[in-house]
Amino acid sequence: MLSLKLLECEIKQLTIYSRAYCNCYELLSIKLDELCEFIVKEDTIHHWMVWERDKEVQGQAELLREAAVEALCDVEKNQSKCISLNEMDGNKYLTTLIQSVKDDLESFGITHESKVLFIGSGAFPISVLTIAKEFGAKVMGVDIDSEAVQLSRHAAKAFDIETLVSFSNEKLSSLAFLKETTHIIIASLVKNKIEVLDQLKELIKHKVQIMMRYGNGVKSLFNYPFEYDLSEDWIQRHLIVRNPIYDTIIFEMSTSQNEKKVITHY
Repeated sequence: MLSLKLLECEIKQLTIYSRAYCNCYELLSIKLDELCEFIVKEDTIHHWMVWERDKEVQGQAELLREAAVEALCDVEKNQSKCISLNEMDGNKYLTTLIQSVKDDLESFGITHESKVLFIGSGAFPISVLTIAKEFGAKVMGVDIDSEAVQLSRHAAKAFDIETLVSFSNEKLSSLAFLKETTHIIIASLVKNKIEVLDQLKELIKHKVQIMMRYGNGVKSLFNYPFEYDLSEDWIQRHLIVRNPIYDTIIFEMSTSQNEKKVITHY
């Protein structure tokens, strides 16, 4: 409990300092990295298994997650601004991050002919940039934060891939891009995942593949959870468990409510 409270306090204070002094963003990034390291530690996993049902622990875990999500959004905005202003070597920075998401994306079957919609893309959309740069696919990133959308456009221009990517804060029901979408990715920081799925069920074709990132258990300290007991409206294709920070499930809409598939673990 003390560790959770301390991390929350440090992240919240560094977020406040960073908004006043840009130099603090580096310290905030380091603190978020510490949170990721904390999540994967054996001691943390063990203690979580013992105490996860405790209401006080659950409440503190939610407070920590909200602080971390808010901090990450600020960090991404700062990173995007720095790259757009040539204050950071964008290509070098992106290269170091690409591999962290490339494995998941390769398992998703994306090719240069794919049309990918990324929901919850953020201000510095690493996955969107990776899909365009590494696979040559057309990608649209959607985010409810209009500032994040604008910063994403600047980042794409800085990487000279703006012809392959676009960004929007429109509602899903208004997106013409959905008519040609072949793959959809839902970010781990999208909170209302069930609501998003309910919308997609009415808007997409049956063959569209959906990848959802989420974090249950101790991973919920830095990701919004998802209870993946999906209804018969969805066919679960794969459950990827190799990422230490978040988990990923891949599925598509069922053409028959009686159709079911076995989940495959990697």
